[in-house]
Amino acid sequence: MAVAKYLNRMKSIFTFLFLFVVGHCNAQNIDGIQYILDSTYSSSPFFGNILITKNNKIIFEKSYGFADAVNNKPLTNKNSFQVASISKQFTAYGIMLLKNKGLLDYDSLVNKYIPSFPYNNITIRHLLTHTSGLPNFWDDIRPNMDTTKSNGNKEVLEYLIQHKLPLQFESGTKFQYADIGYDFLANIIENSSGLSYQKFMSENIFKPLKMNNTFGYMVTDIRRIQNENLAIGHAYENGKFEYAHLQPKYNFVFYLGNFYGDGSIVTSAKDLAIWDKALKECKLLPCEIQNESITEPIFNGQTIYAKTNPNISYGFGWFIKNAPSGKMVYHSGGHPGNSHIIYRLLDKDITFIFLSNAETANLKLLRNKILQLLQ
Repeated sequence: MAVAKYLNRMKSIFTFLFLFVVGHCNAQNIDGIQYILDSTYSSSPFFGNILITKNNKIIFEKSYGFADAVNNKPLTNKNSFQVASISKQFTAYGIMLLKNKGLLDYDSLVNKYIPSFPYNNITIRHLLTHTSGLPNFWDDIRPNMDTTKSNGNKEVLEYLIQHKLPLQFESGTKFQYADIGYDFLANIIENSSGLSYQKFMSENIFKPLKMNNTFGYMVTDIRRIQNENLAIGHAYENGKFEYAHLQPKYNFVFYLGNFYGDGSIVTSAKDLAIWDKALKECKLLPCEIQNESITEPIFNGQTIYAKTNPNISYGFGWFIKNAPSGKMVYHSGGHPGNSHIIYRLLDKDITFIFLSNAETANLKLLRNKILQLLQ
């Protein structure tokens, strides 16, 4: 009896020591992160909301800089951002919800859901995984867009129908990031559900999860987004931070302002933490269905990698990386004056969210330093 009590006591002591050491290590890392951010901001100011969770609990959260530098409005955790390509994970999830309802199939041809789609060998799965081979929008389509009006999903489809541009490669054989593929996925959501993209996303994802500061807008032009919490994107010009969308080099924010699906979500760091928790708990879809989004794509028995690095691939709206520290899924997002990223370290149950509404040279290095401390 005495031996049993002794063993139980020792077990409790070892458990306490283990938790203390783990907690102490976490505290040390957070102190290091705090120091890196504060010292960087002191020497080279940046704007951003940083939020880190472990085991679904926030272990670090801080805001730096301004939501509106021109009018001296400081950034707070209530601000939302145009998260650009981080939007793709939500569009992909919308497709997954419809698949689960039996309203579409990943391996069905796109022109089954968009009858006028001019390619007869591209499937929904190809669009999701960026293996469609669609023409390069920025180089081959954008220069020919009418700059006197706002173009979007409708106009790019009409352009492809009219000009019949060849694919860059046979679908399902290579990876090539294609924003317009996710615009077409948004249209498939609309045609399959009978709802606008904005309403579908709200009713099926944002409202059920109580993501109250997240919106699936149908535009990306900041001048047409009515949101009092929206942090304005800034560029550092002439020795000061100015509105990015007013800079001549970013005049495309107007004539490409009607695209949605690939980069039109507005959300906050706190809402992304809610989203991350919902994914881990499989609140909206069964885990076995949801997990396909973070599984390496295979076509004809071959895994398709995103780059020459054999450790990186692309699922449904997520880059996937298998590193020595464990599996990580992530996605960045860039828009004039905005540079964002979300990392999910799945094996460590850590999520790192960095949303920035200013273009500064130190952002990538800063994020990498923090990520190294978390891995």
